[in-house]
Amino acid sequence: MMASAHTLVAGAIASKIGDPVLALPLALLSHFILDSIPHWDFGTNWKKRTKLATGVFAIADTAFGFGAAWMIFSKHTNPFLLSSCLVLSVLPDWLEAPWYIFFAKPTHTEPNTHASMIEKIVYWIYKSNNKIHTKTGYPWGVITQIVTVLFFFLILR
Repeated sequence: MMASAHTLVAGAIASKIGDPVLALPLALLSHFILDSIPHWDFGTNWKKRTKLATGVFAIADTAFGFGAAWMIFSKHTNPFLLSSCLVLSVLPDWLEAPWYIFFAKPTHTEPNTHASMIEKIVYWIYKSNNKIHTKTGYPWGVITQIVTVLFFFLILR
């Protein structure tokens, strides 16, 4: 899912639940639930773009998601809880970033036998997070995200 979908659902969780003991783990869990729904995001087909373009798109999406969630939900919940839920909702994707930034290339899609321990660890994090991803093409993968966010808005209002 795009970061904006993750943060909007996390904002709804923070706003509706209110209790950090429940809201924080639910915000993190929501990441994996959302990623299991067929979707398109800026990591899809990353080999066809430069790393710079993918990074700019991802940063813009994250900034938009944080801003939109803040505008919608900040009046209805504790700012610290909201901020924490937003961060937790995208944390798994942030943990994948070192693989993309430092090691992944169109011709280098996994560590070789002589790779450093750091490369192997960041690849393991990337692979672990991607086991639950269900991707689909554009535009259907964007439509599924819009429907999913609206669904969660309805059940969490």
